Amino acid sequence: LYAWNGVVPSLPHASGGDSIAIPARTTADVFTRLIPWDSLPHVQNPRGGYVRNENDSPWFTNMRQVLDWTKYPPNMEPLTLRLRSQLSLELIDNERKFSLEEIMALKNSYRMLLADRVKPDLLAAVRASNPSPAVAAAAATLAQWDNTAGHDSRGGVLFQAWWQRYTDGANADTMYAEPWEAQRAATTPRGLRHATRAAEAFAWAVDEVTRRHGRADVAWGDVHRVRHGDVDVPVGGCGGALGCFRVLNFRTDPDGKRSVIGGDGWVIGVEFTDVPRAYSVLAYGQSPDPANRHHDDQAAMFAAGQYKRVLFTERDIEADVIRRYRP
Repeated sequence: LYAWNGVVPSLPHASGGDSIAIPARTTADVFTRLIPWDSLPHVQNPRGGYVRNENDSPWFTNMRQVLDWTKYPPNMEPLTLRLRSQLSLELIDNERKFSLEEIMALKNSYRMLLADRVKPDLLAAVRASNPSPAVAAAAATLAQWDNTAGHDSRGGVLFQAWWQRYTDGANADTMYAEPWEAQRAATTPRGLRHATRAAEAFAWAVDEVTRRHGRADVAWGDVHRVRHGDVDVPVGGCGGALGCFRVLNFRTDPDGKRSVIGGDGWVIGVEFTDVPRAYSVLAYGQSPDPANRHHDDQAAMFAAGQYKRVLFTERDIEADVIRRYRP
């Protein structure tokens, strides 16, 4: 069951969206009730046997049972399916039956869907631009890149810098050759609209990444880190705008490295058997106290894409007791 249970007002007038103010001249212009539960978007026992959502709109929760957004009030969620959500659908919308362990492995997919969609056009634009030897060499690295934000992956840092430059000052949605459209919700956007701009942005990115990190083909994990307590280790994952399912947000530290500040942090997968089985990881630990051993004891585990088994039975819990407290 998936239920989009937002608190949505039942408007007495047409919605003004995010840009039009509707003057409330009388009480008749002010909403007095909410849209009832039964009228909110729901998906129950859909074809394919899955529901999913990554902070996106409810319409494409299951691609085999897409909700008809025209049957709902316009002040519901906008019609979108972002790249991260599209990748999640690619991972699970198939005929496979997944074990719990396979699901947990999929959660740590480092694939960058944006690269799948635009890299061919980028390489074509660079090769047609009479590139310098340094830019041509960087393009060759990008061609060999596996399109992931994995720890050892070389090309992702360069690609990310290029995309930021290419879309700088523009609405990124307008920079594709084929923008996103609802009729091809899981396969668009794709391609690049501005070849010359793309090639110029790539040449800039080669210089910028080399200046910052010493080489254009720096590995993702050499730049992107989990830094928590005494832990400082490489980490795979990227922002949702780049199309990573393992979404991580970063800040730039004084030494030029980028450390995780948000995104995935608590991950749990549960199989509801007679005795539930589960794995989890809490990246930032159980304690905010740096002196506590449970402050950073899961940080390296998270960075490596590992999990711990969740203790459920009394026997398992008893065997793992650290300290007892009885008021």
